[in-house]
Amino acid sequence: MKITTGADMKAARHALGWSLRQMARALRLAQVETKGPDRVRDMESGAREVTGPVTVAVEAFLTGFRPHGFTAEP
Repeated sequence: MKITTGADMKAARHALGWSLRQMARALRLAQVETKGPDRVRDMESGAREVTGPVTVAVEAFLTGFRPHGFTAEP
C-alpha cells in the first residue's frame, strides 16, 4: 500500500491493528503520551500534512518493519 493521503494512513493504521497512540509511538512523535495521538489524528483527517518521512515509515511498518524497541502494547 502506498501512503499518499491521510485516508491512506488511517487505512494502514487499521490494517496494522494499531491505536492512534501506538502509531504515534511507532513514529516516535514528540510527546507521544499527550499530543502524539492528536498529531496522528490530524494527519489522518487532513488537518496536518503527511510528510515524506512519515509515509516511508508507515509503508515500512506495513512490510513488517518495527523501530528498535517498539512493541505494539496498548
